[in-house]
Amino acid sequence: MAAGLGTRFGQYTELKPKGFIECGGVSMIERSIRTLLDCGIERIIIGTGYHKETYEELAEQYPQIECVFSPRYAETNSMYTLYNCREAVAGDDFLLLESDLVFERKAISSLLEHEEPTIMLITPVTKFQDQYYVAYDGTHQLTMCSTDKTQLEAKGELVGIHKLSNAFYKAMCSDYASKVAEKPKLGYEYEILSMAQGGSRVYVLNEADLYWYEIDDPDDLAYAEEHILPHLT
Repeated sequence: MAAGLGTRFGQYTELKPKGFIECGGVSMIERSIRTLLDCGIERIIIGTGYHKETYEELAEQYPQIECVFSPRYAETNSMYTLYNCREAVAGDDFLLLESDLVFERKAISSLLEHEEPTIMLITPVTKFQDQYYVAYDGTHQLTMCSTDKTQLEAKGELVGIHKLSNAFYKAMCSDYASKVAEKPKLGYEYEILSMAQGGSRVYVLNEADLYWYEIDDPDDLAYAEEHILPHLT
């Protein structure tokens, strides 16, 4: 998911989208692509919006990449971007990633190796701002997620990397189609939650020792370069 404006980065994103901000000398999006390819992923769909041309240029370097532009990127949110990719996804199961992450290879391999078809990846709470807190029951079924910690008994924090079965994704899109007009700014995580609360199984995988970080602003970038990058291989 790479359509957003990245406004909290100020001048950093005046001429490029947030995914192209360098962390440790390599853009976040290219770090993710290299990790995916290293894990055996053969096809990468990027949902684009703001400065879409930068991702299209990247796709010229990587034949595995297909870009899907959302012309409504400025007035919508991540669920619309995901919904907009439905024709490109077609019948595939897939991993869902945000463009503003740095993470170790285990974040991908743990999802690929797990037998559950639809998984939300979380870790114990580590980020000092903008957390999505997550709760789950005794069978690791998702029960709640929120940015407000008082709304739930949090067992961890959303990483921003998921595994979705195609059947689950199609059900998501069908459900979202009925409410896109009234909720164009819905985040995909809340649509996943809606599906889980409606009876679809969403397994929550809590990886306690995973090194990762979501980078939303210059302070996040500085923290990730100092505390996260040294642990990534």
